[in-house]
Amino acid sequence: MLQKKDKGFIRDIARERTYQNQDKEYDEAYFKWRSDDSNQYSFNYVHDSREHSYMAGSGFIKKGADTAEQATLHNCLRLLGAVMLVMLLFDIANYLIAVNLNDGQPCNTVFFSERRSFGKTPFIVYVIYTLMSTLKYITAIIIYRIRTKLPRKVALPRGNENATGIFKVNAIIIMLMIVVIGRLANSVLSRILWLGKVDSVYIYMFNADDKYAMVLSFVYNCIILPVLCEIFFRGLVLQSFRQFGDSFAVVVAAVACGLSFYDLSYIGYAILCSSVIGVFTVRSGSIVTAILMHSVSTTVNYMLVFTGLISSNMGRTLSIAIYMLICMVALLVYSRLNRNKGWSFNIDHNESELTFTKKVELMLSSNTVAMWFVCAIVMTIVCMRFRR
Repeated sequence: MLQKKDKGFIRDIARERTYQNQDKEYDEAYFKWRSDDSNQYSFNYVHDSREHSYMAGSGFIKKGADTAEQATLHNCLRLLGAVMLVMLLFDIANYLIAVNLNDGQPCNTVFFSERRSFGKTPFIVYVIYTLMSTLKYITAIIIYRIRTKLPRKVALPRGNENATGIFKVNAIIIMLMIVVIGRLANSVLSRILWLGKVDSVYIYMFNADDKYAMVLSFVYNCIILPVLCEIFFRGLVLQSFRQFGDSFAVVVAAVACGLSFYDLSYIGYAILCSSVIGVFTVRSGSIVTAILMHSVSTTVNYMLVFTGLISSNMGRTLSIAIYMLICMVALLVYSRLNRNKGWSFNIDHNESELTFTKKVELMLSSNTVAMWFVCAIVMTIVCMRFRR
């Protein structure tokens, strides 16, 4: 009887939390992970309100849940910044190799000035780029998983009844509409930058007329990259940061992913797409949803751009027709989701001891994150190409 009464005085943060759209196995695995006191990347706070610590000259000292969350968040941000710096080193190496072997130009980029033609690059450059980029993500996944010790059931969530086939199809359709909006905005920004003599990225694609390079480009950009990118950003990063609130986790993963594209006109587009993928990942509870959204949307966009490179007139006509169809279907899907399930882009389950503003402040004040921000900006400047 005494034990039952005692429970009313004890607060266990990890046990209080359940995660929306996840099954019991996910919740149990997350709770077990967060309850490990030896893990500096898992946030938990167990406190008996009857216990007080006294320090001479200072009085009673209270270590609140917000203090514990702040310390853990600092550790997670420090790790994320360090891993992103490692990925940046791979990007720098890839850039230098490609530039030295490709007449001073990166190989996985079609610039705004090149949207009407293919270039000529040695096939070995594409092979090296693909291997280096794949190794970059695999290295990041391994480091982050080993350091955080995040359980597989949490890092690669399967979701619950919301992760149905119909929901995934709806997510893909809405994602395609976001791609259409993003591509139009990206095109406008590219034209503005063009007036300022900046040649921005049109699409990330191997700029080649070699059929083997085209196949490799499609496999990497539409299959390999979406799988590895989503496992890292919407798997490991987003899921590990859910302990600080779902909204914050979506933003952190989106910003980290978006800043991995070193182009002024593409960063905003990448962050927008990443945010939508993050929201649907939380809504469905499944990493498969994220992978499908990324892969299918990239493939559709890729094929439309590819068609335009072959024939500008046919590509323009086909793009307009498909974009209009996507928008009409997406609006119907979104209205249906709102009507039947009260669905919204807003994730209002904060579940955090800190305010969103405070968490953003901690993110910006993290030394490794700040270092990565600066390096990413420098890399963006280095990658800028000016038209003649």
